[in-house]
Amino acid sequence: MKNLILLRHAKSSWDYSVDDIDRPLTINGIERIKKMVNNNLSIFSNLDQIYSSSASRASHTALILKRIINFPPHKIIFDEKLYTFSLQELENFISLIPNKYKFVTIVGHNPGITDLINKLSDKKINNLPTSCWVKLNLKIDSWDKLKPGTGLLGLKDKLK
Repeated sequence: MKNLILLRHAKSSWDYSVDDIDRPLTINGIERIKKMVNNNLSIFSNLDQIYSSSASRASHTALILKRIINFPPHKIIFDEKLYTFSLQELENFISLIPNKYKFVTIVGHNPGITDLINKLSDKKINNLPTSCWVKLNLKIDSWDKLKPGTGLLGLKDKLK
């Protein structure tokens, strides 16, 4: 069994004339992700690895998560392949995760994350909001065996 938390980055700002990959988090986004992590410490307590998109908004979200849960810095990887909005690219990334990891968090972007949740899980969602997560309990023994219907949908944070 593998466990996967898909965490959508916190709310980002459109107030700056920067490339999409460089958009920063808003102050509200920062406060919301802090609150979400603090309210869900037990969900993130047994992680083996965190992978994050290299986009500023996702990287900053992952660093806030890391700091609050006191996660070892060497167990967080920022990868440009996760700067994707594509279901297929996200699946390809996950299939290459080393099997020694049983519990992984990926910090990324929609619509790829929502599409992946809907493909893998026993329940469907319309949209994973910013600063929210879904935990999938995957009935697989290897990350490369990811396929439709292998995941049981866990909790989803619904901060307002």
